[in-house]
Amino acid sequence: MKNKSYLYAVVLLSFCLSACELDNYNAPDSQLFGSVIDEDTNAPIQQDLIEGSRIDKVEQGFDNPNIRQIRFHTGGTYEENNIFSGTYEVQALRGNFFPTFKEIIDINGRTEHHFRTRPYIRINDVELTFDELRGEVVAGFTLDQVATNPVASVHLIADANPNVSNSLRTLMSSQNVNAVVPPERTFQLKLSTENLVSGNDYYFRVAALISGIGEAKHNYSAPVKMHIDNSQVIPDLPIPGKVLDDCESLEGWLSNWTLSLDYEDMREGNASLKAENQTGPTLYRKNFDPFDTEVTRENGYLAFDLYISDVAQWGPGDSQFELTSSGLPDVQEVSWNLHTEFGLVSGWNRVELSLAKANPTVDLQAVNFIRFYHTNILGPVVFKIDHIRFYSKY
Repeated sequence: MKNKSYLYAVVLLSFCLSACELDNYNAPDSQLFGSVIDEDTNAPIQQDLIEGSRIDKVEQGFDNPNIRQIRFHTGGTYEENNIFSGTYEVQALRGNFFPTFKEIIDINGRTEHHFRTRPYIRINDVELTFDELRGEVVAGFTLDQVATNPVASVHLIADANPNVSNSLRTLMSSQNVNAVVPPERTFQLKLSTENLVSGNDYYFRVAALISGIGEAKHNYSAPVKMHIDNSQVIPDLPIPGKVLDDCESLEGWLSNWTLSLDYEDMREGNASLKAENQTGPTLYRKNFDPFDTEVTRENGYLAFDLYISDVAQWGPGDSQFELTSSGLPDVQEVSWNLHTEFGLVSGWNRVELSLAKANPTVDLQAVNFIRFYHTNILGPVVFKIDHIRFYSKY
């Protein structure tokens, strides 16, 4: 029995040693690092850490090799450790730049490799300021279109994380563009800091998205750190004037949306008029008894407070706020296109519409109809309107 047990142990030990020799490969001993570079400016192309561009890496010499992906860091750099030395095919694609060509490189030890291409959009001349009295961050910038497709939209985004991006954000202000942008056009976006924690640091970044290119990601400016202190903000005073509707009753209001009163979020009084669950273009419509605005065309304004839960869902299209004295739309009318004439942001907006463009057929002493509609809502969004009034600036 002892001899058999001894022989069994020897055989088992020999098997284990043989198996260990078969698995005794060298450990990963190399690293790959570099960046994606704008070939015209030699600057790294800013990225989105979470949903940004990728590098495909394929080791050569295998019949069915696996594709390994490497993420870019926010600043356009990348680094991958624990790589086996060898020959690899690499390509940067699915990003905010023109895809690069496939390249064959040898990775041995610490290996540096840069991808050179061009971004779809360059964001230039970025100036970020914090208005301590108004409690808002203002971004001014220009765009340099490299791709010929129209620019879809521009955004100002904020987050406490330095990797702030479209996929990592606390707040965002957006503007739909849907046009080819000349380099001399200056953009301005404003972002209220009301919902940021006063006394904390936040990172702000401008983004722009090209249209018509599959898998295209946002192009970005570099993140800028700003200290937010709302202690000096002067609250908006209510605009005086003659109230047409205080938006505290559903009586008389019609809509293609579901209307309700919001008693928790309003700008004046006890409620605001909430519209959600769209089934058609008309958000708000109402007929009134003839109403004397007590203003003139030269110095009169129609004002109201408008809330949009996500302005990015407000797609390009016909967006009219109409005022008439005929009791009907399009007759004895003055109208404004809120999509193109106003830089609306997510959250509450104070809207002031000049009556100077009103034609003579509109009787400002007998206004009796308003309508607000938009023909291209891209996704779920909530609107609220409050405190509709007329006032004179002079």
